[in-house]
Amino acid sequence: MMRKVLILGGYGTCGQRITEILMQDPQVECIIGGRDTSRGQVASARLGVPFVAVDIQRQASLNTALDGVFAVVNTCGPFRPHDYAVAERCARRGVHYVDMADETSYILGMQGLAARAVEGGASLVSGAGSALAFSSVLAAVIAPQFDTITDIEIAALSGNRNPRGLASVRALLAVQGRPARIYEHGAWREVPGYTKGRTVDLPGPLGRHRLYVTDAPEVEILSRRYGAGVTYRTGFELAVLNRAHAWLGSLNRLGVIADPARFAKGLHIMQKGLRRFGKTAFGLRVVLRGERGGQPLVRSAGLVGGDDGLSILCTPATALVRKWMAGAGEPGAFACSGVLTLSDMTHEWGMRQVMLHLS
Repeated sequence: MMRKVLILGGYGTCGQRITEILMQDPQVECIIGGRDTSRGQVASARLGVPFVAVDIQRQASLNTALDGVFAVVNTCGPFRPHDYAVAERCARRGVHYVDMADETSYILGMQGLAARAVEGGASLVSGAGSALAFSSVLAAVIAPQFDTITDIEIAALSGNRNPRGLASVRALLAVQGRPARIYEHGAWREVPGYTKGRTVDLPGPLGRHRLYVTDAPEVEILSRRYGAGVTYRTGFELAVLNRAHAWLGSLNRLGVIADPARFAKGLHIMQKGLRRFGKTAFGLRVVLRGERGGQPLVRSAGLVGGDDGLSILCTPATALVRKWMAGAGEPGAFACSGVLTLSDMTHEWGMRQVMLHLS
């Protein structure tokens, strides 16, 4: 049975890639939607799927776009806290929903729609575009080996040759203006975003890179789940981009610039100019520390995909759509943590040549 899946922002960087993946499934009828008619029509012609003009801030427009739709993939960032118009309308219409948000308060706030989603029989999932979706799966694989988990370290890096949309650059600059929590020496500390650089060994072709502490949803969500301290680091493959972001963060902390995100367009142009350098890989590493049988224990899990890092970043959203189509998934509102298992991801990762590393 064919199911209609509406990809909002389907003419953007992630939206087009998600469409390309899902349209290969004979049971999925993809539709791309958004406000930008010219970009939408160009993408529609290139991909060979219909385009529908929709303004997500206008209820009538959104209602029309949702007619006959089974699931929505929302890539239309930025995702602002308390702005859940699309998810709320999906809950009322009984349409499954997943977004690519990576902002902590937005992801946690989605749970406020849980009762409405259950009533409508819809599953609402936020945060499929963040490393949370991957780190949750990897942590769940190795956590059963522990009696007690004391701290979790997460490091993620997408290779420089992967295309990045303006929205993702703006989102990373935004976190530089916010403090980040770090778990160090058995205690929580608050540090400025994009500081506390450390060289991290990532699996596969990515190797050693200097990554920086940033605010991320997994710090809050995995800390609650495992009762452990969580530290998240990320960065860029090219040192020049790391330095540029760190420099803007320093100017922000000194009060020279009030909003680093206003430099997003310039940095986006810079990154596009440097895209011929580096790799297309995506890598993530999760390290758990704790005890088993009264003895210290350290275990790690990592994944790496070298062919197309952007497609790999889209796999949690596509895996959720396939899970819903198979009749699985509970109604309610959730962060993208604990809603996907390793078996759910196996098919998506297998198509992307993702390798899992356990140690």
